[in-house]
Amino acid sequence: MRHQWTATTVKEALDLLEAAQQQIESQILALHPGADWLQRNAAKEGTPLRLVIDMDLTPLVESTRERHVVTGQVNNL
Repeated sequence: MRHQWTATTVKEALDLLEAAQQQIESQILALHPGADWLQRNAAKEGTPLRLVIDMDLTPLVESTRERHVVTGQVNNL
């Protein structure tokens, strides 16, 4: 089962990361019902999963840089 999600804001990205984690946890619970924490952890280490994250932080980095430039200019007044 493949999932592809797209986020366009920091909030959406964080929500999607949490949702992805919950999906993985749910599948581990379904794969090993009744397993305790140690058994589930061992299953996580031994169960293959492919996760690809393509993240473009350019807008966030640019906004941060711009803010620091403006703040620096204001502080120099």
